[in-house]
Amino acid sequence: MAENPKDSGPISDVQSIDTEKLSVVFRKNLHWVILIFIATNLTAYLTIRYTKDLFESESEMKLDIKRDATELGIKTYIEDQSMNLVSGEIEQIKSKLFFNKVLDSLDLSVSYYSLGKVLTDEMYKRPPFLVSITKINPQHYDQPIFFDFRDNDQFTLRLGTTGPLVTGTLNQPVEYLQSVLTISKTVYFTEDDGNNYYFVLNSRNSLIDYLSKNIQVDPLNFNANTIRVSFRDHNALKAYDIVNKIDSMYIIYSNQQKNLANKQKIDWLTKELVQVEKKMASYEDYFESFTLQNKSSDLTVDLKNTITAINVIDSQRYNLNKRIAELNTLIEHVTSGDFTSSARPTRAFPQSINQRIEELYKQVRERDKLALAYNENTFAFRQKEKEVSLLKDELFSQLSALKKDWLGDMAELSRRKEKLEREFAEMPDKNTQFSKNQRYYKLYEEFYLTMMQSRAEFEIAQAGSTPDFKILSPATLPVIPISPSKIMVLGIGFVAGIVLNIFFIGLVYILNNKITSVKEVERGISLPMLGAIPASHHTVQSLFHVIDNPKSIVSEAVRTLRTNLEFFNTGEKSKVITITSTISGEGKSFLAMNLGGVLALSRKRVVLVDLDMRKPKSEKYPAGNDSHLGMSTILIKKHTWQECVVRTSLENFDFIPSGPHPPNPSELLLNGEFSDLLDELRATYDYVVIDTPPVGLVTDGVMAMKRSDVSIYVFRANYSRKDFLQNLLRVVTLNKLKHVSSVLNAIPLNGKYYGYGYYEDKTPRMKRWTKIFGIR
Repeated sequence: MAENPKDSGPISDVQSIDTEKLSVVFRKNLHWVILIFIATNLTAYLTIRYTKDLFESESEMKLDIKRDATELGIKTYIEDQSMNLVSGEIEQIKSKLFFNKVLDSLDLSVSYYSLGKVLTDEMYKRPPFLVSITKINPQHYDQPIFFDFRDNDQFTLRLGTTGPLVTGTLNQPVEYLQSVLTISKTVYFTEDDGNNYYFVLNSRNSLIDYLSKNIQVDPLNFNANTIRVSFRDHNALKAYDIVNKIDSMYIIYSNQQKNLANKQKIDWLTKELVQVEKKMASYEDYFESFTLQNKSSDLTVDLKNTITAINVIDSQRYNLNKRIAELNTLIEHVTSGDFTSSARPTRAFPQSINQRIEELYKQVRERDKLALAYNENTFAFRQKEKEVSLLKDELFSQLSALKKDWLGDMAELSRRKEKLEREFAEMPDKNTQFSKNQRYYKLYEEFYLTMMQSRAEFEIAQAGSTPDFKILSPATLPVIPISPSKIMVLGIGFVAGIVLNIFFIGLVYILNNKITSVKEVERGISLPMLGAIPASHHTVQSLFHVIDNPKSIVSEAVRTLRTNLEFFNTGEKSKVITITSTISGEGKSFLAMNLGGVLALSRKRVVLVDLDMRKPKSEKYPAGNDSHLGMSTILIKKHTWQECVVRTSLENFDFIPSGPHPPNPSELLLNGEFSDLLDELRATYDYVVIDTPPVGLVTDGVMAMKRSDVSIYVFRANYSRKDFLQNLLRVVTLNKLKHVSSVLNAIPLNGKYYGYGYYEDKTPRMKRWTKIFGIR
């Protein structure tokens, strides 16, 4: 410990959680931790206390439609084969049309409420009064109308909180802003119950929105076609009634909806059949009149023959056109010399031409073989080329002749077709109209038979479709609310208290830039740690704490510092000890006084020099000293140090005050008088303890540290900032100081270091609690 390391920088940049600092932060903010924990749990309790209970009633249903019409052997007509039965029924239950059916069977047109201090209670099926609506102003829908009983069957009404006040009589109509209402008492009315009431005239849209927001329909098993119907409301009885009504109305409504489609189809088919029957009757009258006028009904025979002949000619012309197109293609290939597979013989050509084509293909292949073996100028190749050309010319002549014949045939067919068309056009219009009407009559006859069959199928399906919906579990009257869950809310409050406290302590830990433990000092600087002085709960009554409280942990810590000073081997018989800090209030004067006192108790001659000439601390040091005598007058040679020294009550312990405030304290320390004074004090005393000004404010302390044997730099726990460590390193590095050590002052007490019961610094339990909560 006595040796000063060469490296004055931080030992390590690795940051980790300092458990000692965390413990100090926790103890220091324990009252906030307790308050946060109480606040979160109190919030959870108030949430449970002032949140309305939410109840849920539920039932289970099985959906199954039996179609007995299939037993008759007639296929059931289903419009949408892919629609899922369960999904379709769920959407039907949640439809607005079904909600309207449910609302028609429920009495929810007026809602009655009782105003409490915090919560509002809906008085479903137990209202103290009933409202009968004769006429209502549409603007009064979904608005609270406050009701107040008066004496002699009188009452008052007010729309909202700002509407006009109207007085009425029970059981008599009262007109209020174009609305006519009649109000009467019920068996639930109680005189002077002290409650405030209001009612709401619910519109149909608001009731539908209310049902759609609170109903829940979920499939339980698609294979079994089972669903779960549930409804949530703050009133348990209301939720139970609504689920019961949904179950009962669903069976009736669903059956009506299933048969509605078939009924609409049957009605449409019936109307169409009537129209078709009328048209068929008109055509039958026409046929009867035509037969009587023309004495025959076979005029269509010639027309049919003509049409058949025209169709035959059209077929022949089509085939001939196709063959001419193939012939043109072949002529193009022969002319261009392209003998690919597309120019092969077909059945449309005469046999002689097909033979000529095959012979030409054979000669071309032989020529191509010769081209591979001989030069084009050889006799054999030229002879073969000549034969191919002759065959091509002959084939071209035959194809041209064939084309000419086919074109002549095409012209002949065209002439025959034109003749038939002229004959067809010359046929009587009566026959054409007769045939047209016959075709329409047959078409309507087919339509009539098809629609008759479809109507019979729909009628059988309607008669055989019987609903078979089973309520597996009827609606339950809820007793225990589903929300708020007391255990969950209290658990959330408890966990939130823990989590918030963790975040709070973590935030305070991160934002805390104060030195809290010895480890922080050791991590921040590599200078020797002379010791640590714990905080004391004793009230300082005199200058010497070590004398007034010899068994205290503070006194023992100061004695430990005295022991550790022995390890600083400076080679001097008498030692000059400088005690300084960064700012005032860190405890350097307290340490200087008590360290000097401990050294004096060990039978050493000690003198304490107050070098803080800028801010004399006469109230902290021995009384009886003259404020006009001291260091400032010694350094200007106005007085000798022997004249300024003050004898204290402690044997072997003297004190030299700072003296009057000079205008130039730093310049006084630069002259040789200060060094001469230290030499004289060394010769007279065993220890010279110098209490300097803070080095973070002035440079006086640095001058004293340069001339001392040992320098003690004081930090105060939970007071000195962490950047003070770097300030000390900067001072040591810039001034090349040696034998500098540090002391951490006022460390908070805990049982880890000072819990053995020997010392007299145990804090009474009541004082600890008052300190935690800041009670003076």
